[in-house]
Amino acid sequence: MPESPQDHLQNRFARVIAHIDDNADRPLGLAELAGVAAYSPFHFHRQFAALFDISATKYVRLVRMRRAANSLLFRKDIPVTDIAFDAGFENAESFSRAFRKLHDQSPSDFRNHPDWDNWQAPYAKLQQVRRDTMTNEVTSSVTIIDFPETRTACMDHIGPPARIGETIQRFIAWRKIHHLHPSKHATFNIVWCNPDDTPPDAFRMGLAVVTDQELSEEDKQKGLYVQTLPAGRYAKLRHIGSDQTLGDSALSLYRDWLPQSGETPGDFPLIFQRIAFYPDVAEHEAITDILLPLA
Repeated sequence: MPESPQDHLQNRFARVIAHIDDNADRPLGLAELAGVAAYSPFHFHRQFAALFDISATKYVRLVRMRRAANSLLFRKDIPVTDIAFDAGFENAESFSRAFRKLHDQSPSDFRNHPDWDNWQAPYAKLQQVRRDTMTNEVTSSVTIIDFPETRTACMDHIGPPARIGETIQRFIAWRKIHHLHPSKHATFNIVWCNPDDTPPDAFRMGLAVVTDQELSEEDKQKGLYVQTLPAGRYAKLRHIGSDQTLGDSALSLYRDWLPQSGETPGDFPLIFQRIAFYPDVAEHEAITDILLPLA
């Protein structure tokens, strides 16, 4: 089916969204963004606002601020000044003013005492635009792999999904103490339940890292436990892009692939293997392998 004019326009501006993600750490002028869209620079900003209900300039600023917020929360070894420069500010003072306007907290206060329930609220429009434009770049077919028995140290997040960042912070801090860097020790999420049909207080997600290290009593008191991922046949689907659409990819595995495959799910939850992480890479370049155990 030929591409409609509206789809063609959406695809051109989706390229702009991806370009902003790739280059948010440097100045981005409207002329450059118009060129990416192959659109007239005289009308680009109006068309962008008409499509997304936000100006291109404000969108770029939100992308930079959200990346800065993630760095403040999950990359605590990076100084605030460096985060300010990466966000396109000339100094920490101007960054602090802009950040406080969004979050009603200074960057340092936000780093130390974030409002986990509401910290994503200033980026609602940004998330909506991304969900509407960022395609799920998944492989065209699911592969069947033989997954080896894998011993992990796991920390569960139990409670509202909005507060999972708090658990991720504690998990990252524990990993650093034990020198379990993601480049050498694979990272998994164990999807114990579906957030769409689980009461928020009962939601459970496992954060796991591959290690043979024995857990001390102190580790166990912090919530760590040994979780072995069982060996066997797994269906693997690679998701490339935002976590905003990770659930859609998982749904397609169950809805589209499983019925026609003749396979039966095994007796273990869905697993996400985190290959490349945001904000270490641009959000549309994040890679997650979705692993479905098979009987």
